[in-house]
Amino acid sequence: MANDLLRVTMKKNVRWLTLCLLTACSATVDNPDPHRTFNENALEFNMDVDDYVLRPLAAGYDTIAPEVIQESISNFLMNWKEPFYCINYAVSFDAEHATNSVFRFVINSTLGILGLFDVAEQIGLEKAETSYKATLKEMEIPNGDYLVLPVFGPSSTRDAIAEPISWFADPVGYFIGFPYMLLKAIASAISDRASNMQLVDNMKKDQATLYSTMKSIYFQKFISKGSALEEPEPEDNEEEEIKESKE
Repeated sequence: MANDLLRVTMKKNVRWLTLCLLTACSATVDNPDPHRTFNENALEFNMDVDDYVLRPLAAGYDTIAPEVIQESISNFLMNWKEPFYCINYAVSFDAEHATNSVFRFVINSTLGILGLFDVAEQIGLEKAETSYKATLKEMEIPNGDYLVLPVFGPSSTRDAIAEPISWFADPVGYFIGFPYMLLKAIASAISDRASNMQLVDNMKKDQATLYSTMKSIYFQKFISKGSALEEPEPEDNEEEEIKESKE
């Protein structure tokens, strides 16, 4: 009973604070994409970073690292996210998944050699990724407006609030320090770029539809509960996307 009351109170307070931030500049029928100028500039900057830094690193990584090594590195990075997942699930009062993250981290850090091998999944403890973006969505906080963040990429005014929380809420980072957090972010970016090499390269071929394509993918993945990255047909139905984002 006390836990339910605490959960409801916390949900209301977080929702109230976030809604105050979201209403500072929101979309209208006449202006469904109020941040588009900023978004396009941020997207151009991110594409430059990808062209000159991220893609060459990802291509080199893809060339020198066999698939089995890439899988082990991916497992390693996933394992060291488990403490963060545990905290996030605890904040959401999801004891089942929080416990699952604890056991996965302990098993993979020991039997899985620091997480290089996903032993936990082999014995039935499946991955259960989460984020503060998902937590805010679970609290029924509106997505807000589409927003492209420099370096971090497609987001929204709601998820932009969750992004810094995700950075500083990682308990492992407090023990190892900022260099660990930075190296983990860089390694994850390179690994993700290598995994989606063909998809991203194909999108970048048509600069005229790049903005709408990236936006469509974001809405499919984070708003419409899409699963993995899928290459959609380029579309720019702003009013429909805004309507979905308010649900």
